[in-house]
Amino acid sequence: MGSLRHSWAELLPEDPGLGDRLLARWAAPPRHFHGLLHLADCLDALAQLGSTARVEALAIWFHDSVHHNRAGADERASAALARSELTASGLPASEVSEVERLVLITIDHAPLELDGPGARISDADLAVLGAKSDRYWESVAQLRAEFAELNSRQWRDQRRSRVLMLLGATPLFHTAIGQQLWADKAMANLHAELQELEAVRR
Repeated sequence: MGSLRHSWAELLPEDPGLGDRLLARWAAPPRHFHGLLHLADCLDALAQLGSTARVEALAIWFHDSVHHNRAGADERASAALARSELTASGLPASEVSEVERLVLITIDHAPLELDGPGARISDADLAVLGAKSDRYWESVAQLRAEFAELNSRQWRDQRRSRVLMLLGATPLFHTAIGQQLWADKAMANLHAELQELEAVRR
């Protein structure tokens, strides 16, 4: 957590309290996947994509700040939190609006063609799909733990639908760097998971 605090101090040094509140949100149970490791991974991926914009880093910090397994609603609540907190911090209104917009990109990961910031946020959020196999399977196990209320069949059916949706995304990664770094491995990881899910169904 120390490196994340340092990252925040460089990003918004005038409001360390906000950084602490966000870290508390990311560390709160019952998060498993959507926790501090995902935040750190996304910030690292954003750096690999060449981003130096404060609004993009802030969008990563806020994008899963609210998480209750409510797809769409969580992202909208996270965007609303970003608007409230960053406005209170005195960030210029134009930056607040851009952070809010970028957080909302993570609902469907479908930025417009010329939306470079949106493409970077989307790719950073999905970079784990193109991680090494052990990290990918760790992330799947973490996601399963966040859906503990589902029985095995319900989880497999839900996860299969998600994997098929990701495999059908064209493109899955929207930046040239993201495609180069993660696309091939992501396809391999997703196909391997789908094969496992299909084997259990038979």
